[in-house]
Amino acid sequence: MTSNDDCHFRPAPSSFEQQETPKDIQFSLWHTFKPHIPRFLLTIIFDIVLPTIIFLVMPKRVKPVYALLIAGIPPLIMIFLKAIVSRTLDVLGFLVIIGFVISAIVAVATKSAILLLLEKSLITVILSLGFAITLIPFQCCKHRCRWRPFAYYFYRDLVPTKRIQVGLPDSLFDDIQAPNNQQREGEFSMPRLSNKNEVAQVYEWIYVHCSSFRVSCYLITSIWSMGLLLEFLARLTFILLHLSVKKIFILGNIILSSITVVCVILTIICITNERKLTLASIKQWKEKHLNTEQQQQQLRRSDLPTCIITDTINP
Repeated sequence: MTSNDDCHFRPAPSSFEQQETPKDIQFSLWHTFKPHIPRFLLTIIFDIVLPTIIFLVMPKRVKPVYALLIAGIPPLIMIFLKAIVSRTLDVLGFLVIIGFVISAIVAVATKSAILLLLEKSLITVILSLGFAITLIPFQCCKHRCRWRPFAYYFYRDLVPTKRIQVGLPDSLFDDIQAPNNQQREGEFSMPRLSNKNEVAQVYEWIYVHCSSFRVSCYLITSIWSMGLLLEFLARLTFILLHLSVKKIFILGNIILSSITVVCVILTIICITNERKLTLASIKQWKEKHLNTEQQQQQLRRSDLPTCIITDTINP
């Protein structure tokens, strides 16, 4: 009887090796913003175009305060439509409704249309201050209570990104995987919640590891804060110059639409440049950390070879 000992080094493939990650990850500007174009157009139509048309076609015998009230109905309809579709009322929609109701009551009581003209600008200046406040780093309770620049949440809403889209390994986000039984129990709700959690986790990781993303968040937040503040100052200037209600209304909408378009264009430019830099940064991170992790795993397995001993009996 002879015995042949054949030792084969067969390290099991690591989780990084098993995962298929896209080699060339590219950012598509069109596919990213295409789903948001209808919502943006509807917002422009209901918030600017329809109010302007309604105000201009109102009979001259109607007092300006009542014409402004009727012209302010389309934005409210848009807010309720969004709330019905998404089943939630966002903070901006709540501010618009409360601001319109309060200013309408006061304007009708005082017969002053100026208050209705200031109503939208007061909301924009509140948003401007809110944007500016988020630029101040704040955290407490060991990272449980903190905020990011407001654009950080824009990213999560407008450009939802999953780990496969940026080529991050699954092992970095094992803690967000929902149990199988929970996924079966909530056939429709759980996948949505899981996707939101995954997007939140991905952006948290990118914010910590990619300086280009952090700079973009601060830059976009600053752009919108300054833009909204300029809209308020422009409308306030028109009022202080004692222009007619019609001129203030038309010029105010022109300024608002112009500033919105400029801010959107600058935001798109920032996001496009940021995506290129961030994807390149993630690629460098993977080449440095994942390759090192694979080498360490292979070295650990090389110290524990798997030996297969085969005994052969010769006649």
